[in-house]
Amino acid sequence: MLNHEMKNYIRRASLRPQRLADTFHRSTNFSVYQSFQKRNLFIQTLTTPNEHALKFVPSDTKILPTSTSPTLEINGIKDALHKSELAFKLLSINDKSIESILFGYDFITIVKRAEWQWAVLKPEVFSILTEHLSAGTPIINKKYAAQLKQQQEQQDSDDLQQGLAGEGLEDEDEVVSLINELLVTRIQPAIQEDGGDIKFVSFDEVSGTVYLKLIGACKTCSSSEITLKNGIEEMLKYYIDEVKSVMQIQDGESNVGEDDVVTAASDNSVSRNVDQLPPSL
Repeated sequence: MLNHEMKNYIRRASLRPQRLADTFHRSTNFSVYQSFQKRNLFIQTLTTPNEHALKFVPSDTKILPTSTSPTLEINGIKDALHKSELAFKLLSINDKSIESILFGYDFITIVKRAEWQWAVLKPEVFSILTEHLSAGTPIINKKYAAQLKQQQEQQDSDDLQQGLAGEGLEDEDEVVSLINELLVTRIQPAIQEDGGDIKFVSFDEVSGTVYLKLIGACKTCSSSEITLKNGIEEMLKYYIDEVKSVMQIQDGESNVGEDDVVTAASDNSVSRNVDQLPPSL
């Protein structure tokens, strides 16, 4: 169970207007999604553990308003239509050769389909990125940015009301809060460094299972199972006794069950050595 000091920490956190539980939600000023113009643009290309994904980092360019803005993944032409003109252009390359786009604070991760080679796709990718970013065209469509802002304001209001409704949290809410805190502070930065991101989906109190969603370069990476089992699961189990396993779910899965599991760390019988250093990614 959570110790007394940790419970007090989470109770204090629950009274803040920005509540830690349930999401990776962070304060975002979506009004900052505005046009900018650059004359000299340098785009750095970084490889990722996923051979089908590359991370593009434009010089002196912020893709999202703040470093705590939630990443935005766009899958397919239909998804891009109302979210991002830039994503629409990229996803239209060579008859849908691009599988997904992930917008981070200062990077763009592009995941291609396996049958295509980067040598063929990169020139067109660079051309689209350079033209779009240099012209000052918004990254996120204004209408969708307004929708995100409205959702944020509603979430802020809900978090504030829940925080003021009571002095503390139920045990399950405390566990969820701590899971989210560890994901945001210890795990998410490393995942984003590799061009991906991780989203908390739910926690099953009965089985002790944490359900997570990997996006960007991590979603189709061959090493994602190793990261999930040897990195993320071990870290969560080390700090939170209630966590017994971690499972990944795919896009479009609403019901988390045995048939929905993509990969899981199933060995929950290993005891933690208190003298052992905490695991890392």
